Amino acid sequence: MVKAKANVCAECDRCVDTIQKKNIFFERKVSYSGRSLIISIPEDLAKYMLLSKEKMVRIVPVDRKKFLVEVL
Repeated sequence: MVKAKANVCAECDRCVDTIQKKNIFFERKVSYSGRSLIISIPEDLAKYMLLSKEKMVRIVPVDRKKFLVEVL
């Protein structure tokens, strides 16, 4: 796998196809905010997924090492 920053352009679909083919991933440390754990989302990934402040997501545990985040 290649650790890199995603480059999201006006043709996002093509960029993500490239990202998926190269197995690019992001690593983040888990932090605290009040009494909750938080994981930051890279800006490029947030733009591609159309995420913004106040946007709702669903978090589904897959197993003890994975979870799925679905944008609602």
